[in-house]
Amino acid sequence: AEESNQDYPSLPKRSYENNGGRRRREHRKIAGNSHRHYIVGAAVLLLGAVGLPSPCLASNIIPRIPSPNDLKLAAVAVLDGLSASGARGMVVYTLLFALWTMTVGVTTPIETAAGMAFPLNKSIPLSAAGKIGGASCQYVLAKYLFSDYARGKMKDNEWMDKIGASFRSHPIRVALIWRFSPLPEFVKNIGPALVPTLRTRYQIFAILTHGLPFTVLWSCMGNEAAMVARGGQASLLLKRMVAVISWVGIVVSPTLFGWWIKGLGESAEESGDVAQ
Repeated sequence: AEESNQDYPSLPKRSYENNGGRRRREHRKIAGNSHRHYIVGAAVLLLGAVGLPSPCLASNIIPRIPSPNDLKLAAVAVLDGLSASGARGMVVYTLLFALWTMTVGVTTPIETAAGMAFPLNKSIPLSAAGKIGGASCQYVLAKYLFSDYARGKMKDNEWMDKIGASFRSHPIRVALIWRFSPLPEFVKNIGPALVPTLRTRYQIFAILTHGLPFTVLWSCMGNEAAMVARGGQASLLLKRMVAVISWVGIVVSPTLFGWWIKGLGESAEESGDVAQ
């Protein structure tokens, strides 16, 4: 009997405890999954109970989404209030528009609404100060506060080297191409700030060259829309200017930017051939 007990020893107590703990964890996991399934099912039933009584839940939600025209009318209403506030309202509009330019970046609807709310001799300088000031502040902040960190993160990016070489060779021309490109506003401002060879005065010149004409155009568009709403006549010259500017923005600017990008790639290939 003693030999048989030695040949077939019993399992240690710790192995029983481990097996029991494993089984308890599996049971808790299964219970947790079933609890989550119960919660998800209850949420689906609750949503169904809320949505079924209405003819169509989407038909109730979609009409409440404001259209672009509604947003423009709301902006005009706010700007009308600022226009009636005198000098304080003009200062508030300029600061808010600068902040809008640095964050949202889509400036055309605001400039048009300002042309409808303010007199034309006020809407143009106020919108220009807000847009150009916001773009310049964003560029300066990126260049002198965050550019070293960003360049450190992109030090192995070959495209940054190509762009930097292009800015170094033709700073004004490339700054204008970058500014008139179809890129988002924050990319137009922050991208050149990461190029150490680009001087600030070239970027400010590009911002002014791009910003002022469009500010005048969209302010005049808003002013004319307000005149037509009061019973005035639309300007044929302004319509033609808008058509020309639209054609430039849709065709000319992307084409020039594409040629510039293509030139960067070709110069990189030539430099690679020379190195070989």
